[in-house]
Amino acid sequence: MVRRDALINKIRAIGYAYKDTKKRISLWRKTGGTHFISLPHTELLEDSYVMSVLRQAGESEAAIRSFIGSHSV
Repeated sequence: MVRRDALINKIRAIGYAYKDTKKRISLWRKTGGTHFISLPHTELLEDSYVMSVLRQAGESEAAIRSFIGSHSV
């Protein structure tokens, strides 16, 4: 499981910016684009969910595994 704050820092580094908050999720949008990421308001996120989000954001498999390995709780 990965902390939500660590994933937020990662997607900010990739180029996503905060857009809006809904009842149970926060929306992040790619700067200069239309791709959205929705993050639930939970403290810990499943590794499979983090892999899916980062894969859709365009990160390589090696970078994703490295991120999860270094930020896993």
